[in-house]
Amino acid sequence: MSLGSRSWQPSDDLPNRLGGSPTFSMPDPDELTGSTPWERAQTETDSGGPINDAERMVRLSGSDYPHRVTWALQGRTLLADCDCKAHRFNDGWCSHVASLWWQWTRGRIVVSHVDTGRDYPEPPAWLRLNDDPDRYDDLSPAELDAYLTCELGGMGVREYADMSGRAPGTVGNLLRWARESVGGVDR
Repeated sequence: MSLGSRSWQPSDDLPNRLGGSPTFSMPDPDELTGSTPWERAQTETDSGGPINDAERMVRLSGSDYPHRVTWALQGRTLLADCDCKAHRFNDGWCSHVASLWWQWTRGRIVVSHVDTGRDYPEPPAWLRLNDDPDRYDDLSPAELDAYLTCELGGMGVREYADMSGRAPGTVGNLLRWARESVGGVDR
């Protein structure tokens, strides 16, 4: 995880531009094994790269054309949307999305959180696939980051305070406000 020194502003147009917030879901394990998208994800090289914090261009070595994929964290879930026909036909699963998941779980790409601006070189412990991406909209970016990292991710308040450059009391207040806003969300 990296807080980074870059200036960051949440994207207000991301959900509107996408026509909603499509979340990532894995196919059933029986359907995954031996599937063409999963095999391509593991065997073909992706020569694409990031377009911005929420999108990547994916160009697999066996493809003629690159594909634009939304690939970012929001709330507690992962947004995933590809412009290819297979993504629409296979209920959100295609070689491009599978490739990004394969790369991310092996630490080859970094995924940004659109609400907090934090970068994740691997899936965080608090990630829930198919969760409501708007569930935490009432939290400020600082409250959400503290809540995800400490409450759901299991990091201690002092450790997070040191990492984020905030005072432990500030982190405690952020967590209290987040807990009050969320109201008993299960871990």
